[in-house]
Amino acid sequence: MNIFSIISPLILVALLGFICTKSRWLTREQLDALSKFTFSVSIPAFLFYQMAKAEFSEQVSLELFAAFYCPVLICYFIAYLINYFFYKSDQCYKDGTSAIQNSAASAVFALGASYSNNIIVGLPLLLAALGEQVIGVIFLIVTFHSALLFAITSSICAKSTSKHNAIPFNYFSFTKQTLNNPLIISILLGLGVNVLGVTLPDSLQAGLVLIAKPAIALALYILGASLAFYQVRQELSFISISCLVKLILLPSLVFVASRYIFELESFVVTVLVMLSACPTGVNAYLIAANHQKHQQTVAGSIVVSTLISIVTLPLWLHFLL
Repeated sequence: MNIFSIISPLILVALLGFICTKSRWLTREQLDALSKFTFSVSIPAFLFYQMAKAEFSEQVSLELFAAFYCPVLICYFIAYLINYFFYKSDQCYKDGTSAIQNSAASAVFALGASYSNNIIVGLPLLLAALGEQVIGVIFLIVTFHSALLFAITSSICAKSTSKHNAIPFNYFSFTKQTLNNPLIISILLGLGVNVLGVTLPDSLQAGLVLIAKPAIALALYILGASLAFYQVRQELSFISISCLVKLILLPSLVFVASRYIFELESFVVTVLVMLSACPTGVNAYLIAANHQKHQQTVAGSIVVSTLISIVTLPLWLHFLL
């Protein structure tokens, strides 16, 4: 199999987005509008439709989730400790609140070092390499991926803020905010339709297919366009650490866990490793910006890991296939 023929079309679409934005042919406001349609309408329609008709009977297992999420949590914990003990910031050492502030910053850094861009990068890459048979496994992982890591990160940050401001932590508001995501909602609704055996009307299916058709191309285009707005100027050492953990350590641990510990079939091993080898997801920056922690580091990690993954993803794919 020619790995370049699989990767190159994806790179070209993302590169087009970058050029259009960098040349100012596409403005930030236009990109925001395009992103809103893509991530609130087109991709949710794609996820819902594919989830509703996916075959899960032979794919659902605790070993599948453990082989992916145990390494993810290990890398999250490693990155958290690295930041907690070695990151120095003036903001973390004011008013005697260094431990509280550093705990929140460490959680955000850990998110950037363990959160994969599965929908925008992993899904189109695996569809191109292995076909639609990957959809079931991918969606089983994606269903809990954002919810788990965002929940852990936001929980640590919220508790740190609550301690600093002496405000009780509101679990209900936190849960509502975590689940209020079009991608998560569409996956859960599609899963419900699938489990209940509901047959969608032909007209609805046809409409969903039309809306979902541009989802992958738009996601890649927006990924490239978004990179034009991120800058890599500060925190180069921690950006390097984040990329090392994300692109090398995490997929290596997933490979060992899936192949040798849980002994999953080769097809599943390939899917899990490639998902874990994806660059840092763009949504990690939204969490960093929301909590005002490590924005430059996470933004830099997104840019650098995405650029490096142009080399590492083909290498991982060649190794696995």
